[in-house]
Amino acid sequence: MTKLLIAVAVVLIYLFLPKSPSVISKCPDYTSYASTPHPPYSNGPLKLPFMRPSEDCRTFHSDTIESIIEEYKSKLKDPDLARLFENAFPNTLDTTIQWHDTNMPRTFISTGDIQAEWLRDSARQLSVYQKFITMDESLLTLIKGAILQQAEYIIDDPYCNAFQPPKKSKIEPRIPSFDDVTPRPDWSKVFECKWELDSLASFLTLTNDYIDNSRDFSILDNELVTQALIKIASVLKQEMISTFQPNGELNRVRYTFKRTTNIGSETLPLSGYGNPLNAVGLIRSSFRPSDDACIFQYLIPSNAHMYTELTRVIPTLKSYNDPKIMSVSLSTILQSIADSVYEGIEKHAIVNHPIYGDVYAYEIDGFGGVNLMDDANIPSLLSLADVGYLNKSNKVYQNTRKMILSSSNPYYIRGKFISGIGGPHVGLKYAWPMSILVQIRTSDDEEEIKKLLEIIKTTTGGLGLIHEGVKVNSPMGQSYTRPWFSWANSEFAKTIIDLGDRKPWLIFHDKTLDKE
Repeated sequence: MTKLLIAVAVVLIYLFLPKSPSVISKCPDYTSYASTPHPPYSNGPLKLPFMRPSEDCRTFHSDTIESIIEEYKSKLKDPDLARLFENAFPNTLDTTIQWHDTNMPRTFISTGDIQAEWLRDSARQLSVYQKFITMDESLLTLIKGAILQQAEYIIDDPYCNAFQPPKKSKIEPRIPSFDDVTPRPDWSKVFECKWELDSLASFLTLTNDYIDNSRDFSILDNELVTQALIKIASVLKQEMISTFQPNGELNRVRYTFKRTTNIGSETLPLSGYGNPLNAVGLIRSSFRPSDDACIFQYLIPSNAHMYTELTRVIPTLKSYNDPKIMSVSLSTILQSIADSVYEGIEKHAIVNHPIYGDVYAYEIDGFGGVNLMDDANIPSLLSLADVGYLNKSNKVYQNTRKMILSSSNPYYIRGKFISGIGGPHVGLKYAWPMSILVQIRTSDDEEEIKKLLEIIKTTTGGLGLIHEGVKVNSPMGQSYTRPWFSWANSEFAKTIIDLGDRKPWLIFHDKTLDKE
């Protein structure tokens, strides 16, 4: 009997814990796997394939997530939409948990086809699971490990956006960018070092969501989290200064970035400093969430995202664990930054558009320079309501939404089969499904939502996964970028769960609604 129990325990450990790199290395390369349809196919007209890796090749297992997949499959009235959810919802757990130490805990999450961890991407990849963590201790530990791993990265290199696997993981690191960056990063830990304000905001999102859902305030007792928050406060204060002093002398700029490239959006002008800024209470961001260089470095969506997350973490710090810096409480410092950012946005980033009236600018420089556009990557102007900066009924937001979903936005890419916001990152022929998903989540118009769901469903290239960008004139979305982009798949699953909560009659069987 004892031998039988031991055997059963060994099998359970094998099935439910993250697989070691040696096991995963025997599995098919998922980038190739995701480029080819696999049976069984859905019962809908699109016959979408089943794209999850085999169970022994999945990088993490959660009983709770598996039960939710089955629940939604039974509720969704469109079998093609159900298959898309079945593929997309677990994609991060199935494919990107490259290393997870349950004891420390620590978690390393790749972005998908690139074996590096972006702070923003990984936070949003995990965000779709946050509401379920009290139902599954292993899922809670996974996300706690991701917070502590990100905290380590931020303490060492707070200006960087993408990181190598930790040495303890024994995963072979990829060759980093080796750009000309100050402050110089530790390239053994860093994959790319672009200063993106939303990277630090995303760490706060990950932490705030974890605390809100788990009520585990003790994570603030962890020295890594405390030190990361202090480092964030220091960087934000540094990046609020003007380019010039009142006497015309240059202020010392902490961060510079130069890359040898023939692509203008991959480096910063003026010897890596970026275009000048006049302080108006906002925080500089040299790069956008797309990893493209800012034209004007006061990036409004990222400032709005940071403001939102600061207003979430400040009351938590005040009520639980509020460390002091030079005799001033951390929450007091962060509150002053948040107040400054909000005033800066509302006073300087709302401009009058000749067609749409008062709208939010995408970027400004504090001298009067304004960039009116939007990019697909979150945070974006479209996502201001989604990230919690404002209510979607806000008049300026509604004006902005109309502007950026029209030809007045140079990166609203229109085509025969798909139209949506794109960006310079992949060129002018591609719309990003991610932007369409945000459009759904920020809409109460049911006809708009149904139309957009149909576009998403019919432009996966027949692969049943959400891609980075889709060529707008490609039938069924057969021409796309990145077959395996885990962040976009999480955003799709989040959208379906949102509709299930907000407008279930649009996607669920009538019989399901009767039972509820």
